[in-house]
Amino acid sequence: MISIFRLLFWALTASLLGACASESARGQALTSVPPLGTLLSDRGIVLNAAAHKIYAVDQAHGAVVVINSRTGVARSIATGTRPDAVAVNNATNRVYVVNSGAGNVSVIDGADDQVTGTIRTDRRPYYIAVNEATNKAYVSNTFSNVMTVLDLSTGAPSDWPIGSGDAVAVDSKNGQVYLLGYEDPNLRIINGATGEVAREPIGSIHAWAPALDERNRKLYVTRVGSADVLVVDLESRAHTVIKVGNYPCAIAVNPKTHMAYVTNYADDTVSVIDGASGTVRGTIPVGSHPQSVAVDPTRNRVYVGNVQGNNMSVIDASRMKVIQTLPAGSHPYAVVTDPETGAVYMGNMPDPENTEAPVYTVVIAAKSTK
Repeated sequence: MISIFRLLFWALTASLLGACASESARGQALTSVPPLGTLLSDRGIVLNAAAHKIYAVDQAHGAVVVINSRTGVARSIATGTRPDAVAVNNATNRVYVVNSGAGNVSVIDGADDQVTGTIRTDRRPYYIAVNEATNKAYVSNTFSNVMTVLDLSTGAPSDWPIGSGDAVAVDSKNGQVYLLGYEDPNLRIINGATGEVAREPIGSIHAWAPALDERNRKLYVTRVGSADVLVVDLESRAHTVIKVGNYPCAIAVNPKTHMAYVTNYADDTVSVIDGASGTVRGTIPVGSHPQSVAVDPTRNRVYVGNVQGNNMSVIDASRMKVIQTLPAGSHPYAVVTDPETGAVYMGNMPDPENTEAPVYTVVIAAKSTK
């Protein structure tokens, strides 16, 4: 069963106990307000690159907000109870919304943004990843021992009994699926066609977030418990470990430079990993409790959501320096960029006392700063 660490806290405490992997899961009390009792994924806001649209979950209304990245026009689409995560198949222009409260996935046609159907999952679906090459999606279920595999061509679901898991990553080149479990000391590597599972011992629990560098054939996994990043060679499965800062949460890779950026929640910093040498090139101070990160490879910018600072740090990656700090709405927990327009979109935590509070913030960062 998933640890309570994935539960969303409205007011995150400034102490280390309130970090991204909340120690309350292990019986220690927080000094903040009580938890909402809801799941919230860092995949709550995504870019549909084929249509240049942003999709952001709106849990309060059981909907997804669609923003046209070129015009800024937004509209709401009803999906299902408590949507948590979104994934896009750019090859088919279809969008998939995980509704944890409804136990299903909504299918949206990206051309007209109409819901064309729903596909059932197991209990409390949480995270979703799509393999565009095979047109399949993989959904983790938090209170279940199965992963739900969706054949997106037919809409047929299958349940694979491979154990509870949290974050999922898919490598379309080799058809493999990578499943992380916060309390699991193994990385599960799954054959995306057959469901065959190989468990790779990784020597530490509390794995938080995955990031793939498909061209460089590497998988990065942040591990909050050991303050490091596990790097797995996708071909040989060889492991290396890179020490970073305290409570490393989110990670993003620039596919052009092969640099990886890790947010260290407890240190208010970002570690920069050189993908070629496997070393930390530098550490950049950012805002209060960074919990999300995204890369714009076109401008070589890195955008960091500081969940306690209610702002965003803009990093010039070539100089490894923060060049702007901009307002980013209430508790930005997820971030995505549209490299074509240069706009940055922050997913904001829901306010249980104000169901009309914005679920996203649009931030236009400077194109150049001297």
